[in-house]
Amino acid sequence: MSEEVRKARHAVPRAMFWSIVMNSVLAFSMTLIWLYFMGPVEDVMNASYGLVPIVINATGSVRAGSALIGCFLITVIAVFLGCIASTSRLTWAWSRDGALPQWFGYVDRRYRVPVRSLWLSLVIVMLLCLLNLGSSIAINVVISLGTFGLFQSYFIAICCTIYARATNRLEDAGWSLGRLGWPINIAGLMYTVWIGVFLVFPNYLPIDGAYMNYALPINVFVGLFAGVTWFAWARKHWRGLNQEVFEAILADADRDTKD
Repeated sequence: MSEEVRKARHAVPRAMFWSIVMNSVLAFSMTLIWLYFMGPVEDVMNASYGLVPIVINATGSVRAGSALIGCFLITVIAVFLGCIASTSRLTWAWSRDGALPQWFGYVDRRYRVPVRSLWLSLVIVMLLCLLNLGSSIAINVVISLGTFGLFQSYFIAICCTIYARATNRLEDAGWSLGRLGWPINIAGLMYTVWIGVFLVFPNYLPIDGAYMNYALPINVFVGLFAGVTWFAWARKHWRGLNQEVFEAILADADRDTKD
C-alpha cells in the first residue's frame, strides 16, 4: 500500500510507529477495564462469547451491554476492511510482478482499485468462514495459521534488517531510530520467536485428533509447496519484484523532501 501514499518513505514508517504506540496504550487501558468489570471468572469461561458477561456486568443492563457489543462489532468490521484492503493490494502486487496470474493485476479505471484482487480476497475469506459451520476448531486453525504466517514475515524482515546493519548495507532513511535500532530489532526478533511458539499450541485439553492445532503441519506443507514451486518454476521464470516501483517511490520521497 506504500505505492498509494505520498512521501511513502517517511509517511509509512511514521504511521506504523505511532499507530503501534497509540494502540498499545488503548489496548492496555481496555484490558484494565475488562479486568475491573470481569466479575466471576466462571461466568466468563462458561459463556459462548466471553465479552458478553463482562459488558453486562459493567453496565448492569442487558440492553446497554448489547449496545456495547454492537460498538465492538463496528470495530471488528473496520479491522476487517483494513485487512481486505491490504490483502487485495498484496494480491495485486504479486499478480503485477508475475507471481500470480496477471488477470488479478487489473486496476479498475473508474474506481482506481484492484477489483479482481479485491473479490478474490473476499471469496477466499467467505469460503474459509464456512469452515466454522462444520467445526469451530477448523476456523481457529486458520486464524492461528494466518497469525503465525504474519509473525514469520516479521521474523524474515527483522533478520534481513539485522544482517544489513551488521554488514553496513542499511541505507539512510528519513525515519530512523538511530542507535536504538539495534536493541529494538533484537528485542523484536526475540518476541517474534517467543510468541510464534505459542501460536501453534493446541487451544484445548486433552489433546487429541479433534482438538489438535494443525497450524504447524499446514505451515510446513505450505513451506514445502513454496520450495518445490520455486525450484520447479519460479527460479527460472519469475523475474522478481518490480524494481521500477521501488525507484519511483524513492524518487517521490526525495522530490518531496527537496521541495
